Amino acid sequence: MKKAINLLMLLLLYVVAASAQKYDVKCLRGDSVAVYDVVETIRSEDTYYSKGEKLVFYLHDGDQVEGVDKFYYKGVIDTGGSIGYAVIQKDGKKYCTLSENLVFSKDNPEGVEDKVLTKSDELAHTIQGRIFNSIIPYIIIALLFLGVMVLNILAMRSKKIRSIAVVAIPACIMVGTLLEIWAYSVLGTNCFWWCDKNRYGFFGSLLRIIPFGLIVFYQVMSIKFYEPVILGEAFDGDVHDGISVKPALISILAALPVVIVSALIFEFLGLSGWVESLLILVSLLLALGIGVFLSLKRNIELMKSKKLGLLLTLFTIVYILGCIVAVWGLIVVIFKLIIQILIVGVIIGFVLYAMPEPKGGGGGNVTYRTVYYDEDRKTHDSAYARDKANEEIAKREAGKIN
Repeated sequence: MKKAINLLMLLLLYVVAASAQKYDVKCLRGDSVAVYDVVETIRSEDTYYSKGEKLVFYLHDGDQVEGVDKFYYKGVIDTGGSIGYAVIQKDGKKYCTLSENLVFSKDNPEGVEDKVLTKSDELAHTIQGRIFNSIIPYIIIALLFLGVMVLNILAMRSKKIRSIAVVAIPACIMVGTLLEIWAYSVLGTNCFWWCDKNRYGFFGSLLRIIPFGLIVFYQVMSIKFYEPVILGEAFDGDVHDGISVKPALISILAALPVVIVSALIFEFLGLSGWVESLLILVSLLLALGIGVFLSLKRNIELMKSKKLGLLLTLFTIVYILGCIVAVWGLIVVIFKLIIQILIVGVIIGFVLYAMPEPKGGGGGNVTYRTVYYDEDRKTHDSAYARDKANEEIAKREAGKIN
């Protein structure tokens, strides 16, 4: 009897575990999410899914769907990562939608495990995730650097504004960079979702990347623009007389390679446990400390005050970290578009190369025309037509064309 009860319990657990997984729709942006058809392929008894091109319908906040599986969509041409799609079932048919817009439903029976959502999907619906999956913090960052730009301009024209800008400019830069670092620590490279071509297409992403690139450029240069404000008229623009950034930057960039090389060396020497961890930590502190100390020393000499020199160095460290995050983000989003940009460039170049030159134009009765001569001294209207003619001439002379 006892064995029969245990067997029945196991059977019930199996049924529960195998039952459908329910997911509630919780849109990250807006109040609806697109649902596409899905292509199902079976190879060697394994099922593979891919996103279809047809938009079938929309799901709205509060809707509930049945989750079947998950796959990653990389598009036709993509070199910059992929987006997770959930395979869902509705009215007996399978579709797919962005998994980031789903949460595991509380209506699921106990024992049913989530096999669709990743930690990234779950993180997106935390308070921090919701914040940085909205456009608001990125607008704040852009406005902060726009404010820095305006303050820099006004500070050079008014001593009164300059006294305010000395404090306000680094404060704006600090807040902006801390927001960038916070966003990256929460979402990683997904914090640049607003430039993702998989979501907004090639041209939609390109239109977002251009202002992003301008802001990143200004962010990198902002400390140089700040130097005349804090140092006053005595500053002549000499890099050696300005704020010390380079030593700290080198140390921060070198820290990771130093840690990796140190770990490999200690592993080769057979060190392990707390001894290895301690030595790696010492290596990291040395890599960071040397450059930061040199910047601190120079900034104290520049400001003629230990307190001001320390504050300025702390500001430069945050500035450096923010610049690294921003530049890395720009590289990531550009890398996602680079192949398509090259393809578009090649197509445009080919069209310009093959297109005949215009035979007429303005400027009175004067008409300008570019003529291209082949090997037989015959004229052509384009370089492409000339090259094709030369190919035929070469074949003819080789005896391939009578």
